[in-house]
Formats: sequence, C-alpha cells, structure tokens
Amino acid sequence: MAVKTPGRLHVVLLALAAATASANTPQLAPHQQDLSSVRKEIRSLKRDIAQKEADRKEAQDALRESERALKATHQALGELARKRQDSGARLAALTRELEATRDSTLDLKTRIADILRRQYRGGHHDALRLALNEGDPNRNARDLAYYRHIARAQQALVARLLEQEQALAQLADEIGRELERLGLQSHLAESQQDKLQQAREEKQQQTQALASEIRSKQGTLTKLQQDERRLSSLIAQINRQIEAQRREAARKRAEERKARELARQQENARRRELAAEAKRQGKTLPTEQTRQIAAEPVDSVADASLSGRAFRSLQGRMKLPVAGSLAGRYGSARQEGSSWKGLFIRTGPGQAVRAVADGSIVYADALRGFGNAVIIDHGGNYMTVYTGLSSIGRSSGQQVSAGDTVGLTGSLDSGETGLYFELRHMGRPINPQSWMR
Repeated sequence: MAVKTPGRLHVVLLALAAATASANTPQLAPHQQDLSSVRKEIRSLKRDIAQKEADRKEAQDALRESERALKATHQALGELARKRQDSGARLAALTRELEATRDSTLDLKTRIADILRRQYRGGHHDALRLALNEGDPNRNARDLAYYRHIARAQQALVARLLEQEQALAQLADEIGRELERLGLQSHLAESQQDKLQQAREEKQQQTQALASEIRSKQGTLTKLQQDERRLSSLIAQINRQIEAQRREAARKRAEERKARELARQQENARRRELAAEAKRQGKTLPTEQTRQIAAEPVDSVADASLSGRAFRSLQGRMKLPVAGSLAGRYGSARQEGSSWKGLFIRTGPGQAVRAVADGSIVYADALRGFGNAVIIDHGGNYMTVYTGLSSIGRSSGQQVSAGDTVGLTGSLDSGETGLYFELRHMGRPINPQSWMR
C-alpha cells in the first residue's frame, strides 16, 4: 500500500510562511521537529522501497526459475511425445508384421490341409500302402521320401511361424506397456507443467504488483523530498531572520548595558562631586546620596551547553567566562587614560575561569602588561583572550570544550583584581557584549 504524504506537512508549510511574514520572532523548534518527522518518514519510505525492490528481485528470480523449470518440462513433454510416437510406430509395424505372420501361418495351414485332403482322396495317405504298392520300388521310395521331406518342412515352417507369432505378440505387449508408462509420464509432466504455469502466472502478478507499489512509493518519496526541500528552505530563511533578530537584540542589549554603565559612571561622578562640595562646605550628606552605584553583575557563566557549536553561531548566545561585575566595558575609558578593548569583570581571586566555546589553546603563559594569559583559537578566525590569571590550568596545544576551566582569577599588572576578557576576529578586537545573551 502506498504511503501518502501527511496532510500536516502542508499545514506546517503554511504556518512557516505565516511565521516568516510575522513581525514577531519566529518559534522554529516545533517546525524543526516537523522537518525531522518528514525526514524520518523519508528514511522509512526509502527503507520500505529498498525492501520492496529486494522482494521484487526475489520474485523475478523465482519467475526466471519457474520459466526454466517450465522450459525443461516442455522439453521433457516433447521428448516423451517423440518416444510415444516412435513406440507407436514400432507397435503399428509389429502389429502389421504379426498380422502378416498370422496370415502366412493360416495360408500354410490351409495349404497343408489341401495337400492332406488330396493325399487322402488319392489314396496316398498311408505310407505303408505306398511302400507295399505294386510298381517300381525305387519310385515308391522316392515318393515316400519326398512326402516325408515335405511334411517335415511344412511342420518346421508352421513351428517357426507360430514361434514368430508368439515373439511378435510378446514384443507388442512390451511396447503396449511402454506406451502406457510413457502415457503416465506424460500425464504427470502435463500436470507439473500446469502447476509451473500457474506458479509462473502468480509470480508475474506478484512482480507486477511490487513494481506498481514501488512506482507509487517512488512518487510519494519524490513528493516528500520536494516538500522537505521547501520546508528546509523556509526554515533556513526563518533561521536567518531569527539570527538577525538575535544579533539585533544582542546589539540593543549591549547598547542598553553601555547606556546603563555610562549613567552609572555619571551618577557616581555626580555623587563624588556632591560629596566633595559638601566636604568643602563642612556639610554632611546622607549616605544614600554619596554611596557609589555598583557595576552591573555578571551571573550567567559559560558552561557545556554551547559545546559542539560553531563559534560564529554563538552570537547572541554566548556567556561570559566568570561571575562578577562588569567594571570595564568595551570602548570605555580606563583609569590610566586608555580604553578597554574587551571586558573587565571584577571578581574575587581564585574564581574558576571557563572557556566560552570549544577550541584549541594556542597560548598559555605570562603576557607583559596583562599577567598570566590564555588564548583560545575557536576556528573561523575567532579567538578569545583571558588575562589576569593567578594560575593557568591548561597547556598550549590542548583542546577545550565550552565550560572547561582554563585557569583561576587573579589581578592585572595594573593591580586591578578580576579577569580581563577579549574577543577577536581576524586579529581585531570586537565587542563581546554584542555576543552576550
């Protein structure tokens, strides 16, 4: 029975098309499950077609075997028919010969009977009288010998004819039995031929049915594959939209974080000025007006959830390597007058620093101006830099996975306690916050 394309696939395609046109972020996971279901059906259908092909090949082999057996049986029937024809011809010839011998025997018996009748009428039937008959004794002796010779010859001929008749009758009986045996064999061969013909027709019907089912399944498979291509294309389109929306959301979050950090710094500067002015005037301000606002905390730390993914796919998903507070942002000013080219995460010493993604360690040693440092190559010309470590837990050349510990936090050469983290592409630093969740 042919497998039909599930109707839900068309519903999925329509839903995906609607999701593509929607302004909201598309929810792709259920549709990917539907795509996985379609692919599973395709694999199942391919296995089914392969099994049907194997069944058809087996049926074709059986059909060829039936045809060979049928041909052999037909040849055997032809040979039996030829033997029956030959035996029938021999039997007909023997029958004619037997009839001729019987006729000859009957004719000879008739002639002997005529001779005996003539002898009896002529008075020559008594050999003793012939011997005692007056006349020439020599002639009588010759006549008597002649009669005896004729009698013996006639008796021998009759005996031979009777013996030949018996032999011919026996041979005719043997040929009759042979014809009966050949007839039985022919009947059995004809019965076998009928069975083989029926089996051949059944195999032909089976082969034709399998071929029809395979064509039907091939058509269904082609349609499923077309649907799969359309579904894959639409999902890829939505994926691109989701990725663009994710990057945009990450960019907005980074801008918001930057704005909040700038507002925090401005507010802290304003509070410091208020405190300084109050001190000059000998006044005391409430604590809440002079307390510095803490930096934004980092509580989402890299783990194994992103392992196995290509680095370029992590934008908008990446987690930072250590927990703490963001004390220095990409592009913001440092105390000594330069600007941060990455993120400085203030945290206590001895905290585990984790790799943000899979990669290979290409540097694990002290780096002047940064203290101990680890650099990981993630492929695709992406690298991450971890500096200010109190200790290094990995060696150059080792492979690491997302979430693996590469060292412990310490302090920079400038004395700042925490971790300095950079993200670089093609050797140039880029804003890690645009890659964060």
